[in-house]
Amino acid sequence: MRFLRLLRKGLAAALVLTAVAVVSGAITMWFTVEKDKVQLPRVIGMDATAALNLLRELGVQPKVSGREYSEAIPQDAVLSQRPASGSWVKKNSEIRLVVSQGSDAVALPSLAGLSLPQAQQLFQRYGFTLGRVAQVHSSERPKGEVIAQDPEAGALLRRGSPVAVLLSLGPLEEPASALNDSKPNISSLLRGYSRLLETTVHASAQPALKAVDCHPCPLTTYSESNAA
Repeated sequence: MRFLRLLRKGLAAALVLTAVAVVSGAITMWFTVEKDKVQLPRVIGMDATAALNLLRELGVQPKVSGREYSEAIPQDAVLSQRPASGSWVKKNSEIRLVVSQGSDAVALPSLAGLSLPQAQQLFQRYGFTLGRVAQVHSSERPKGEVIAQDPEAGALLRRGSPVAVLLSLGPLEEPASALNDSKPNISSLLRGYSRLLETTVHASAQPALKAVDCHPCPLTTYSESNAA
């Protein structure tokens, strides 16, 4: 009986030792595996350069995968990260960061005095599009220059928004009739000569041809008498 009790104690001790060995092995293996992993910190909102340096010090490979506009995150700060913060990753793993370009609202520059092609080049630089184009006569701007714009210069406008412009057609020309008022009307003069000739024919009773003085008319008209 004593032998059996000793055998049982030996078996129990062996089981305990085996269990301890298994657990120890598992822990050792876990530490061995986890030793090659790092837990990612949160770098969102950090300056992009500082975030890249921090991640490199942890043994991972950060990479800027894109840039996007953001109202909440300032320009050149990290907008998002993949994998997310708190994740365990193997060393030398690639970590992708998206960097903020800041707000996409831009102050609209003044277009006054520019030609339409020059205004379109400015739109491309700032990311705007050409909206409605209207034209009107103006004595202050030469033909083809921008007189006004909508929205006005200085307004905060998101990229891609349309901008309407008002172009000058140049000064309004005077009607031709106003320029010719001081010139003699040839048709009226001819009609006057015809009436004068008709009156002279009916009033004259002298034979032969008679010169009719038409002062101050520059012409001299002649009437034929009723006598043969």
